[in-house]
Amino acid sequence: MRMVVEVEAELTGRTLAEFEAELMGQLRRQLGPVVAKAVTEVAGRVPVGLCPSCGGRRERRGRDVRQVVGLFGAVALQRNRVRCLDCGANGYPADEQLGPEAGERYTLGVAEAALWLATESSYAKAAGTTKHLLGVEISHGQVHRLAQREGELVDRALEEQREMVFGLGKRQVLAKLAEQGPRPERVVVQADGTSVNDRATGSEMEAKARIVYQGVATVSKGRRVLLGKRTYGGVESMAHFGEKLAILAAQQGAFRARELWFVSDGSSALRRLQRAYFPTAVAFLDLWHLEHRLAQALGMEAAGVSLPPLLKLAREGDVDKLPAALAECREAAGADLDRRQRLTLEMEYVRANRQGIANYALHGPQASGAIEKAMDVTVGRRLKAQGTSWYRLGAHHLLTLRILKQNGGWARYWQARRSRSPLLPALQF
Repeated sequence: MRMVVEVEAELTGRTLAEFEAELMGQLRRQLGPVVAKAVTEVAGRVPVGLCPSCGGRRERRGRDVRQVVGLFGAVALQRNRVRCLDCGANGYPADEQLGPEAGERYTLGVAEAALWLATESSYAKAAGTTKHLLGVEISHGQVHRLAQREGELVDRALEEQREMVFGLGKRQVLAKLAEQGPRPERVVVQADGTSVNDRATGSEMEAKARIVYQGVATVSKGRRVLLGKRTYGGVESMAHFGEKLAILAAQQGAFRARELWFVSDGSSALRRLQRAYFPTAVAFLDLWHLEHRLAQALGMEAAGVSLPPLLKLAREGDVDKLPAALAECREAAGADLDRRQRLTLEMEYVRANRQGIANYALHGPQASGAIEKAMDVTVGRRLKAQGTSWYRLGAHHLLTLRILKQNGGWARYWQARRSRSPLLPALQF
């Protein structure tokens, strides 16, 4: 199909910027009617087809006009209306073949542009920027709705994959995952969580994130890059989070690597996650969390004197002397019941993470700076912005779209959406 648009713009005596602005303005104004005419012609030739609900025969029942907003502007599209002779369902063959989807006003081109912006800034700013740059009228509420629709589609595909993989049973799954992916020397898995404002309850809910990478390379002085980095985030149960983490790690060769490391803040939930989905991993307690907790337990007065010897024992992975040294600090606290209680809790924390500290002796202390950075970039900069609060699904769906962009799957996903291809292959990072 050939479409011709004629524009007139004078360059003589004008700057290139003036010429460009007039040219683009004319193109936007004239392209819409041309597109509407072309789509209407094609829509009229779409076969009636069989009823998608019952497979019955359909017949034409007149024409309807549909308002659509695209990158070419707002246009009115005429298409045939049909009715099933068996079940009585009404339909529009042109919509079924060409789109947009039933009830949708905006094309996927508009949705992609608006959501690219919405993953980085508020829905209101995304709507305003879309209008300014593309000349497309869209409200912040419509951008929010589009984010929920697309985020749900991505999440549904990932959930189908999770159910398909883990429907076999955990032992079979872990054995099967060990057969997938490349064979890197080392894969590092890190996970963490942070609180975001929960609009439904007025309190907080946890957003989880994790990162998987295959090593670290120095690219310049003071600058390092994580190799093969992939992230995931969600506001969901720990079980679903852990299963998706295992699948992503398998795609990076985690269960085939010579070494698999799991670094965390030592919380009981993450220890259980590591044992459940990464039982062969070398576990590490993040050194920064340990140092921070030790300083808090000692208190400001004692930290300057007592902390360095404790950290020396920790860095050496001496999990026998470290609890004993903490016990001595507790006795030295005397009648300070608050400090004694803090040190008792810290002793329990150290005992619970005994292996994660002992592994320092074999591999050196490890820190979770990568996941801390990922938490800030993935979750903090969008979900923890000042004045924001979220419903659980709204936060989860937007986070799903941010992850899609960060992992480099954005273009593949929208290509699959435009061609109506299965989404899951486009989400394999």
